[in-house]
Amino acid sequence: MAMETQGVVHMRGDSTQTISVQVFADSERLRLLSGNELIGEWAVSGMGIHALQEGFAIRAEGEELILKTDNDVALAEELGLLTSSPRLARKVAASHNIEVPEPLPEPETPRSNLAAIAFALGGVLILAGGVVLRAAPNLGLESGPLGPYWLAFSIGGAVMVAVAYLLGRGVRWAQILAVLALVGLIVVFALAIQDVPADANDLMAYGFIAGGIVVGVSVLFSGTLTGDR
Repeated sequence: MAMETQGVVHMRGDSTQTISVQVFADSERLRLLSGNELIGEWAVSGMGIHALQEGFAIRAEGEELILKTDNDVALAEELGLLTSSPRLARKVAASHNIEVPEPLPEPETPRSNLAAIAFALGGVLILAGGVVLRAAPNLGLESGPLGPYWLAFSIGGAVMVAVAYLLGRGVRWAQILAVLALVGLIVVFALAIQDVPADANDLMAYGFIAGGIVVGVSVLFSGTLTGDR
């Protein structure tokens, strides 16, 4: 495929005397005409040519010419000079509107539900402690300002399980509920311990409750509930 464009040529080192030329090129030959006068015609394989910042340097028949054209990109494509000139390669890409593919988005890190599961486990322990507390003959009758302790712990454990579900779904404000639920359970636990009869034999209920609170607090302070995931 041949191409034609306009340009100017001058001897290397002497830019004061430039000649306007018509440039004809194909994959085998390069020809320069000024009006009807042939400035030069060379076989591409037999001449030295390389791209400059602006234009081309041509070495042929012992002379070195500087050629600047109106379409350096097309000439470079025709003569196969793109690989030797990154600048022209970029121009070719721009002239053909080659779209640079956008980088693929990084895969999202799967949401970890381990913290929510651990928090739910703490709630189950507290809920179990409330059930055992109600059945214990010495502990089931103990009550605080908000009513029977077994009921307060049962409700608190159920709330922790519900909050854990919301945390697993990624509900942001569930983190606040987790903190409030633990604070409330710690307060109730402190009051309940003060009212435990000294001769009470069945303290398994409070063991469950204490274990559930410890699990919940550990998860909370580990940062996995309040941190960004």
